[in-house]
Amino acid sequence: MQRMDVTHRQFRLFILLACAGLSSLCAAQSTPFGKGVFRYAPYGHSLLADEHPYFVRFDAGWQTNHPEWDWGQTGKAMRVSTFGVFGINLPLWRGDIRSEQYALSVTWPVSATIWLDLGEPVTAPVVNQDWRISLPVCTFLHRLNRGFVQNYSVTFALFKHESTHIGNELVLQHTDQGYPLRRVNVSYNYSEYVFTLNDPENFREQAHTFRAGLMLLWNWKKGWYFIHETDGDATLAQPRLSPWEAYLQYQYQSPVSKHGFQGVASIEIRNRALYGYPVFTWEAQTKTLKSEPQQETRVFTYNVFAGVRYCNPLYDGYFSRVAAGIRAYHGNTPYGQFRNHRNYNHIGVCLLFE
Repeated sequence: MQRMDVTHRQFRLFILLACAGLSSLCAAQSTPFGKGVFRYAPYGHSLLADEHPYFVRFDAGWQTNHPEWDWGQTGKAMRVSTFGVFGINLPLWRGDIRSEQYALSVTWPVSATIWLDLGEPVTAPVVNQDWRISLPVCTFLHRLNRGFVQNYSVTFALFKHESTHIGNELVLQHTDQGYPLRRVNVSYNYSEYVFTLNDPENFREQAHTFRAGLMLLWNWKKGWYFIHETDGDATLAQPRLSPWEAYLQYQYQSPVSKHGFQGVASIEIRNRALYGYPVFTWEAQTKTLKSEPQQETRVFTYNVFAGVRYCNPLYDGYFSRVAAGIRAYHGNTPYGQFRNHRNYNHIGVCLLFE
């Protein structure tokens, strides 16, 4: 009951933040572009292959299956799943410093990632939810306009928080099947630092964008996750307490055509923690549970997007860009407490609203 109350409090907090953010967004949308206090900052936004973006993304496709998150126990090696990211980087303040050569923005990112098993025939359960909130984030941009190098930007996020929750059906199933770990509490605070070369602030022109990011835990001793005594045997966790996550991203966008379309290709490589607690496999035929011990280690993940983006010629604020294409992922499972699973694959169609 206590854990449920915490979940409800976090949900209410997210709704409150979203309402406040929508108020800011309405103020931003009612103000002409480039004028007023609430001004859309065209730089510092997520690239399309970002695993944790701050835009709206809907994903449906084939993903590696495993009984630990397959409530229906279909036994298929690959299975259709649906994912959604509901995120936005709300404008708080933007201003040019001394001249048009320098710019500074303050934004407020917030997002939620939902994993739905719509292919499961009984209840189509929610498998996992990841919530990310943050204090305001600062981005400094320096325009150079020297041939290939158009600009660079530095983004500093002092405090961000992620908490994740698996679906109720899975918790009940893990309890019924005697899982030693029914639930792992993935909840941590971190800072994030990002350097971008050729930030595509003018998204209508051709751009080659390079980005490097670093996430650092606030509490190195606590790590990325912990196991509450009511959720299972905490001694099964084998953390190495690697307190960082790093990523490299590249994105190419073609010039916008006269009809508003452009080609976009984006790739992300992350080095992150593979969580250190056992992988449990339920054998449906024999009704036995197998356990594979695992220590925390480092793994690389790869996320790729390729598609076409439409840019509204009459409006260049939030949700003025819509993209559709193919997204593919390989690495450890990127969702919640399932990040102890390696060799997870996903490929499917993707729809994005920026």
